[in-house]
Amino acid sequence: MISNITNTFIKAKKAFDTSQFTESKNLLNKVIDHDKDFLSAYLLLYEIYDKTNSKKKNIIYKELKRLDSDISIKHKPVVSAKKRVSKKSELVTLSLIKLMISQGKKTQAKKNLRLIISHSKNRNEKNKAQKLLDNF
Repeated sequence: MISNITNTFIKAKKAFDTSQFTESKNLLNKVIDHDKDFLSAYLLLYEIYDKTNSKKKNIIYKELKRLDSDISIKHKPVVSAKKRVSKKSELVTLSLIKLMISQGKKTQAKKNLRLIISHSKNRNEKNKAQKLLDNF
């Protein structure tokens, strides 16, 4: 528990002025934990997250808007790159590949044979696929 919120905020401001951002963030979070409506603490915390380009800047901006809807900050949201989730391709069977070959879909058959060779866990299936690919 903080004995005096104002003194803690002043310490955070001094830490910020001397570029001790981690110390300043810790102190500001203590202030905010104690008083959710301390606008100056949110402003200083926003500045820190803006300098470090942290995603937490977006959260602090929402809090600032909650406290003062008319606040004039040029907020540029930090957008994180979405992780690409690779699809697990379903391996087709050798009999289906033979059907593709008989239908004239040779490029699709070659692609699926290469997939079987690189991803199949069955050694026998890999060997058969390699033989088929070699016969093209």
